[in-house]
Amino acid sequence: MKNLQRTAIASSLLVLTATAVAEDKSPVTANVALTTNYVWRGVSQTAEEMAIQGGFDYAHASGFYLGAWGSNVNFGNDAITSSLGDGASMELDIYGGYKFTAAAVNWDVGVLRYMYPGADSSLKYDFTELYVGGGYGPFSLKYSRASDYQGNLTTKSGSYLDAALTFELPQGFGLGLHVGKSSGEGVQDAFGKKYTDYKVNLSKTVAGIGLGLAYTDTNMSGAQEIKKGVSANDGQWMLTVSKSM
Repeated sequence: MKNLQRTAIASSLLVLTATAVAEDKSPVTANVALTTNYVWRGVSQTAEEMAIQGGFDYAHASGFYLGAWGSNVNFGNDAITSSLGDGASMELDIYGGYKFTAAAVNWDVGVLRYMYPGADSSLKYDFTELYVGGGYGPFSLKYSRASDYQGNLTTKSGSYLDAALTFELPQGFGLGLHVGKSSGEGVQDAFGKKYTDYKVNLSKTVAGIGLGLAYTDTNMSGAQEIKKGVSANDGQWMLTVSKSM
């Protein structure tokens, strides 16, 4: 009986695999990654420790899309600002938007909700951004704005302007160059100043596995510059291994 069950299961898997190959590409994709440091806009979200990340995306033929993405985070001793001492250990992002092409530019308009399940509400970590971006050839530009920026240190707005260039190199390597500007009174309240971050990323896909080595830095200085640990924003290296399905 056990052998019969195993044969039936194996046969079913073969049928499902063959069917999946025969069908058109699924509108649902998944991704998973392991990185040595989760850096968001030049600032470490994991106190320079490793992160496991992953998400799902649904893309309709019309251009509309939905997605969810998550990662572990570590913002340090949140008991300093929370009476309950319940800080964030996870980030969960939910987003949706519309992609289309006009005037030879690939446009992307949407909304992104950042959530931190389990974090005490007094920390006010959750926030929402609206964004619009465009891409032409190797160049892309994206503007994001939150009317109430992250954290209980501010209730003011914050914005982010992201410019990037991507190049294909010999031997299947890719090179990405990025510069981003965090602005607005909300950013100034949270970080003590408006700031710029930079990133250089070298990538390659080997046997379906994505490999990436990146270096990121900011123009933070003085009391705002953090060289190590929680919210580090000085020069940081990241090694990432990822898989898309």
